[in-house]
Amino acid sequence: MAPNIGTDQTFVLLDEWAPAPRRPERDEALAVLAHRYVRGHGPVTDREFAGWSGLTVTDARRGLAAVGDAILAMRVEGEPMYVDAALADAPRAAPDAVLALPGFDEYLLGYRDRTLMLDPAHKAAVVPGNNGVFQATVVRAGRVVGVWKRRVGRAAVAVTVQPLTPLDAAARARVEQALGRYADFLGLAPRIDWLT
Repeated sequence: MAPNIGTDQTFVLLDEWAPAPRRPERDEALAVLAHRYVRGHGPVTDREFAGWSGLTVTDARRGLAAVGDAILAMRVEGEPMYVDAALADAPRAAPDAVLALPGFDEYLLGYRDRTLMLDPAHKAAVVPGNNGVFQATVVRAGRVVGVWKRRVGRAAVAVTVQPLTPLDAAARARVEQALGRYADFLGLAPRIDWLT
């Protein structure tokens, strides 16, 4: 797709926009893909990478091996997982950070095994009907602790929060701050209601 002309969509030939594309050899391409996935999602397993990319586990392992020293293998709960070497010692978010994430955020979608961030008991609330439609989530200290829905009006965004774990008044205030940042992004006032 090319830039619109007025309200009309336009198209271009790929060969005109990218006349000399770089075409890496297979192992190099696997390494680039593996490194980018690990950098954006680590720590991850070889199976997570295979599931996300659609590669076989054999090709996923081949790509991870081809990355070399740019990634590190570590054990998490006895299982080998990979992290980007440049990020291994990078400053982390506050250990009790609170985030309001949209429904189809890579935080959950980027993994097959979501147990590090989602209690299996809460899966039905996050993916009701197990149909692949993810609800917006509230994440605290890396774990999903609630879901939220929004209704956008002219002057305000109404947000309903359903906690999945007990949240004290201080935690709820931090959730409201995170949702307030979302309302600020929309340029609207937030109206937040709690289901429990």
